[in-house]
Amino acid sequence: MLGRRQLREKAMQAIYAWKSSGEDSDQRAIEKNMLKGVDQIYDLYIYLLNLLNFQKEIAEHKIELAKNKNFTTEKDLNPNLKFVSNEVFRILDENEELNSYTSKNKQLSWDLLDSYPNNIYKEITASEEFISYMNNPNHNFNDDREFMMTIYENHIAPNESLHEWLEEQNIHWADDLYIANSMVMTTLKSFTPKSTGKIKLFKVYKDDDDKEFVIDLLRKTIRYDQETRKNIEEKAKNWELDRIAMLDLILLQMALTEFKYFHNIPPKATLNEYIELSKIYSTEKSKVFVNGILDRSMKEMNSF
Repeated sequence: MLGRRQLREKAMQAIYAWKSSGEDSDQRAIEKNMLKGVDQIYDLYIYLLNLLNFQKEIAEHKIELAKNKNFTTEKDLNPNLKFVSNEVFRILDENEELNSYTSKNKQLSWDLLDSYPNNIYKEITASEEFISYMNNPNHNFNDDREFMMTIYENHIAPNESLHEWLEEQNIHWADDLYIANSMVMTTLKSFTPKSTGKIKLFKVYKDDDDKEFVIDLLRKTIRYDQETRKNIEEKAKNWELDRIAMLDLILLQMALTEFKYFHNIPPKATLNEYIELSKIYSTEKSKVFVNGILDRSMKEMNSF
């Protein structure tokens, strides 16, 4: 499932869209698009699991082509089946959730004519990891799982051509890819020799509370926009709000909203979360400013 930090990122993106389109824009549409964006992370996750699993289909197709050549070799007739027999493929093949969701969303499947999975297959099979794995006579579950995690981490997750393709399919996937990659890796790590087709995949939300949290954060940050802007202006000595980058301002407003209106979240936890987000979205100079405002705000709250 997504962590609260990723949900905060989605709320931040939605608030940015609200401010960019004019603060009198349809907030219901902004909220709907945010929730759709969260759900689409699951689509990307399924798409990537299918991409990994599709490597088996490519391999089997090539084995069949080799067997049907006019002039076959011993290797063609008796191929090394270790890769296609990898236990992780079995678990993915049998997974009821993966199969059911993909059957209802055909666009998340792959085809032998698609160039991206085939190019990845070529890269994988030319790698030292693949050669070492195939030449190792030992065949156990832990080795199978470790190999699949290695090829995913080294040859699928960082593939730039794949990144470009995914962004063409859904512009938001470029920002969500690191989340989906992490979900895939955690899923693979969770597999055991006893895993069956009923093993549960990742959910986008841990529970209803998480969904309510991201909706509430969006709504309250927008509702108290003027209030938090005034709070920031009072604390931002020698800074005019117009000089603050929009994302920095949004992060500050979200954090102040949490400080004041999310009493079930410890202020220290809120502070740490937004400091981490500022490391990603703020410049080195503005990061110091954002952290200073948040630290001052939390100390003021604790003094009451």
